[in-house]
Amino acid sequence: MVCMKKSSVFIVDPEPSHKAAFQEMLGHWPHLVCYCLTIAEFKQLTAGIVPDIVLCNLTLSGLQDQDFLRYVTRACPHALRIVFSEKNEADALVRLVATGVAHRAFCLPLSKELGCSLEHDLSVRARIRMRKCWDFLNQGQGLPALPPVVHELEALLQTSDFSLSQVGEILGKDPILAARLLQMVNSVHFSVGKKIDDLHRAVSCLGLSRTRKMVLFLCALNHFQYPKKFHRHALNIIDHSIQCGKLAGIIAKTLAPGQERTAVTAGLLHDIGKLVFLASLDETLHHSPAFMRRYGLFATEVEEQIFGISHLELGSALLLWWNLPMVMVDTAANHSQPLNVLQGVPLCVAIADRCLLKVANGETITTDFNLLPSDLPVMHWLESASGLIMEKTIPIAA
Repeated sequence: MVCMKKSSVFIVDPEPSHKAAFQEMLGHWPHLVCYCLTIAEFKQLTAGIVPDIVLCNLTLSGLQDQDFLRYVTRACPHALRIVFSEKNEADALVRLVATGVAHRAFCLPLSKELGCSLEHDLSVRARIRMRKCWDFLNQGQGLPALPPVVHELEALLQTSDFSLSQVGEILGKDPILAARLLQMVNSVHFSVGKKIDDLHRAVSCLGLSRTRKMVLFLCALNHFQYPKKFHRHALNIIDHSIQCGKLAGIIAKTLAPGQERTAVTAGLLHDIGKLVFLASLDETLHHSPAFMRRYGLFATEVEEQIFGISHLELGSALLLWWNLPMVMVDTAANHSQPLNVLQGVPLCVAIADRCLLKVANGETITTDFNLLPSDLPVMHWLESASGLIMEKTIPIAA
């Protein structure tokens, strides 16, 4: 996937020796690259240039690293935030992504593979019309308002000595959220095991990063209100998302081993933009047979006609504003792309999405499975999709 749009790239790094390496890696890019040695330089430049991506060295002085990145979140809400450092700081980098401080992290030294990864991130960012998505939400119900318990959780994650048991204790303060989280864990979790019936076990099983993503998803479901007669359509999308997560986890065992859990969560979140649109539709559209007949299989086309943006853009923008890892944003933005241009987790979710739609709609739709290598077990995945659809899914919302 090639990014043709010129973007603004800010690198905030106090080490002058790194500048030459970045220039060598980024020299062929058509983008505007601004190298800042200090936070003051960054603030001065961003007064006139809006960054699309900000790369920050973990050793940056002047402010605590998390404080600076959270400043970037407030001052530049549409920018991707990427943090980097030496390999001995790898655990700290992972933590920053898990707690939502950064969208991605990497260890030095710079490499060709890293350059390709950053170029891909910018191509994803270029596909999302952030301003249109932002304006759409602000004209309607706005960004999902997080309940007090989530603000308390976010504050805990900013401390350096929290435990998973503390995370469970905070979530337990909201009984409805806690019940839905347990329901979601038992419904979505891809491995076979005993039922998870308490928050401590749920958080321990999911880990911090997945817990945070699921809590945000549930908050969105609770935030967006659908007309009573429209609940069934929203629940169909939620059911499809849960099934897609399960199937993506199965597919990842073949295509992205080791990333099964990430694939499950990405599948769960891939269509969240549809839920936002369904909550925002004009009342007359809710009862339009023509609209509802076309929306399921032609969602992107219908959304573009009505709103000027698609659920792909709106969903990926929402996940970026929620400070979720870049792989989640990538999947939401690109799961409808041709299968032969996708890889990793986005490819797993795209295949799962197509399998479920094919099983549910039969010859009504065509797929691009012919673009995949012929030795992949597509028929087995279609059979798994059929089994998932036959299962009774317990509604999580409405």
